[in-house]
Amino acid sequence: MNGPGPVLAVPEALAGGRPGVPGVPRVPGGLAGALGRFVLVPAAHASYDTDPASAARSLRLAADEIAALAAAGLPHAADPRRGPLFDYVDLINVATFGGSGQSVPELALRFLLRFSASPPHTWYEPRDWLIGVRLPREQEAGPGRPQIRIRVPDLSADGVATVAEAAAAGLAPPPGTEPLTLGYQAVVRLTGAPHTIADRRVRAIWTDVVNALTTGRVTYQAVPESLRAMHAHAWQLGMADCIVVSRLLAERIRALGLPARARRGYLLGLVGSDHAWCEIYESGRWKHLDAVFAFAAAGGGRDRGLTVDAPAFAQACFGSRFNRLLPCAADDAAPLVYFGERPAPPWALAGVSARLWSPQ
Repeated sequence: MNGPGPVLAVPEALAGGRPGVPGVPRVPGGLAGALGRFVLVPAAHASYDTDPASAARSLRLAADEIAALAAAGLPHAADPRRGPLFDYVDLINVATFGGSGQSVPELALRFLLRFSASPPHTWYEPRDWLIGVRLPREQEAGPGRPQIRIRVPDLSADGVATVAEAAAAGLAPPPGTEPLTLGYQAVVRLTGAPHTIADRRVRAIWTDVVNALTTGRVTYQAVPESLRAMHAHAWQLGMADCIVVSRLLAERIRALGLPARARRGYLLGLVGSDHAWCEIYESGRWKHLDAVFAFAAAGGGRDRGLTVDAPAFAQACFGSRFNRLLPCAADDAAPLVYFGERPAPPWALAGVSARLWSPQ
């Protein structure tokens, strides 16, 4: 890790408390108490290059507490100058399962839980979003640095449209499907749709995957990009994020002879975060399957102090399209940010903002 990575600003409406404040319970033993609650990144897929000082700036945690993870047993490499060097994905999981209250997965779960508890009509009604996407802050420019490319919205997807008034004001989404080398600001209209999937075989696959997550047989956690590319192996290791889940679902459904694909884009709202889901083509349309959303709505965030009872939303995740998901032009849930020809490192997140837009 050459730079500190992006510093995550926590919106007050989502913070729900800070470490030591009601709303975000800390795990006994501090960050070290998170060890054993998630699957460590296998050494073959780990990059031990993140020092405590850099991680502290990125994750908004105490550097001395991060350094102490070495003695607690978190895999690392020793550097006489920088101290213990950790895998950044392992540190994300430590922050998440340690109850930091500030990690991207925690914030995304908290936002999703609030969305799922809202009235069903708000999941589907048309909404115009002003989105801003910028390059990773620490890598915007500089000699010798690889060119950064970011994916653009898929304007051909169902439920995605431009807004004429916004386009006339210079806020049209980027045309085409080729990745951009600059950030952008645009308005898109997202319209959801309530659907369900009729094929019982798909229901069986869906149920198996959701149950694996809710029972803890597979842990929902951050996964490195190299293991996301080996989604079946990651699942066998007992670790999965939304990309692993979406690809696994698509693969199992295609094995039935049905058209299915993994999709990737952004979950829009107070926090715009990278998200992936599966789609199946049935009855003349693409229908969404979001096992991670269903897992969260069924109490999947309980071990991170985030709980909700939203059975209607969990059921809607089996076929429905939501008005906060913006798909990008990325085949098979491919990465949304690249450094040169390689996926960006896990700390190099595109900065995504989103708010509702209306004409002045």
